[in-house]
Amino acid sequence: MGLEVDDDDVEELVEEHSKELSTEELLELHKEENETLKRSLTSEESGEEEEEDKEESRIIPAKDLKDAFFCWSKLSKLAEDYHPDVGSVQKAISVFNDNVMNYFWK
Repeated sequence: MGLEVDDDDVEELVEEHSKELSTEELLELHKEENETLKRSLTSEESGEEEEEDKEESRIIPAKDLKDAFFCWSKLSKLAEDYHPDVGSVQKAISVFNDNVMNYFWK
């Protein structure tokens, strides 16, 4: 990318950041931060509600769950039987069970 920084660039940056902001500028920054925070909180709350609605509305057919459990059982057994690093396999299976499969077992 070829980015180079010389002494003049550093001095310019330090000079720009050493200037003190006026009270008006500080108030404007504070106002902008509050607005940004409000927007992010509002979008997070609405996003959480949408996710909850989606979770409730998505019903997984029993046959699909049965197939998923069967496939996971076969895959984890195969990995345990044939992978040379048994410890890593057991750890990976445990992590997958905790983070993914646990959702479907509920």
